[in-house]
Amino acid sequence: MKDKVVIITGGSRGIGAATAALLAADGARVAIASRTAKDLEATARAIAARTGAERVLAVPTDLADERAVVGLFEAVHSRFGDLDVLVNNAGVFTGGDFADLETEAWDRVQAVNVRGAFLASREAFRRFRALGHGGAIVNVSSLGGVHGTEKFAGFTAYTVSKFGVVGLTESLAVEGRPLDIRVNCVAPGAVDTAMKAQAAPFLRTRTTPDDVARVIRFLCDAEESGALTGAILEIHSNL
Repeated sequence: MKDKVVIITGGSRGIGAATAALLAADGARVAIASRTAKDLEATARAIAARTGAERVLAVPTDLADERAVVGLFEAVHSRFGDLDVLVNNAGVFTGGDFADLETEAWDRVQAVNVRGAFLASREAFRRFRALGHGGAIVNVSSLGGVHGTEKFAGFTAYTVSKFGVVGLTESLAVEGRPLDIRVNCVAPGAVDTAMKAQAAPFLRTRTTPDDVARVIRFLCDAEESGALTGAILEIHSNL
């Protein structure tokens, strides 16, 4: 991954921050994006302290906003050059009884979790196609977005969005083959993050953001996973 240019959405904390730190330590040039500018800058400073400021860029971005997504890619190109890898990790959660779920809340979950991944992937495809060298996209879904896994009451908006991410992955893997673009997905169960503490405090897990980050790194690295596209890698807790 040395000197590869990587964009990680939802990069201010949790899985995204762990992935950014891991890839920067491997020598990649990492851009992290999220709406929370304060957390984003704190994560960038922490990475810069370990790997150097030249390895990390923080770009506050609303991933549901088309112009903002294009602006993110332009900022990364201006700082680091041509893109090699996109990690679609940004996600939000809204829970509650389905009958009481507000349309606005439903729309926001789909806007970030699905529309955001679509917008970023489309921009990556356009740039990879123009460059002619292909690239990699890694999407972060959830075990909740995989057929046959346990589902939870109150998770409908989130679960539907994560099924959308899996569907996007499988479709883009087909679209990407002629362009040498690999598209894969990580689908973790409960991970010890702030989102898990908010959304599902009843779930026990030994899976950490670093555990998931190592799987993402594997899918980013063409030398390690160049034969894979369209894969959905499930991460089950060993509890």
